[in-house]
Amino acid sequence: MSAGGFRPTARRRGRIAIGGALVAVAVAGNLLVYGELDRSAPVLQVARDVPAGALVTADDLRTVDVDVDATVRTVPAADLDLVVGQHAKVRLVAGSLVVTEALQAEPLVAPGAAVVAVRVPDGALPIGLRERSPVLLVLPADTGSDAAAPLGQVAGRVVGLPSAPDSVNGLLSLSVEVEAASAPLVAAASEVAVVLLDPGADPA
Repeated sequence: MSAGGFRPTARRRGRIAIGGALVAVAVAGNLLVYGELDRSAPVLQVARDVPAGALVTADDLRTVDVDVDATVRTVPAADLDLVVGQHAKVRLVAGSLVVTEALQAEPLVAPGAAVVAVRVPDGALPIGLRERSPVLLVLPADTGSDAAAPLGQVAGRVVGLPSAPDSVNGLLSLSVEVEAASAPLVAAASEVAVVLLDPGADPA
């Protein structure tokens, strides 16, 4: 008997080499797969609700690491300074990711315009109404005349949706941007009907 210990044959040595190569390939493949799964990147997320038209501050935002498809719109955390100071085009909901399409540099209310609160009964708002929706406000032309008086019409744009009806009278308060000259008429109207227009009618 030889005292040299176990000596694999050339065939066994070949099998061992092939096995080692397969293990190395498997390990490399696993590292590649896990590397692909962990491609998270820091992006900006809304930390608290921001109403439409409000100025976005640093306190409204936070940084989160996400791993999303490249088609999902996000804003890198490194662009924080570019987002702070922008105005929210629509309500930014806490927990949602920031997207540039929801921001604008100019104030939401245009020069020569004013925002009025329109109070309507719960259930009287059109389905599909949302912030920035163009609307037509239908109201009595003369609030002091009888019910047979012709109706007036004022074009506007929604800038704030109601969160819940008033617990006392069940009315909803809708914020609408109108021409400044028409604001007193809308504010004084005892009854206002809201008509949703084609979104294409809004130049914004």
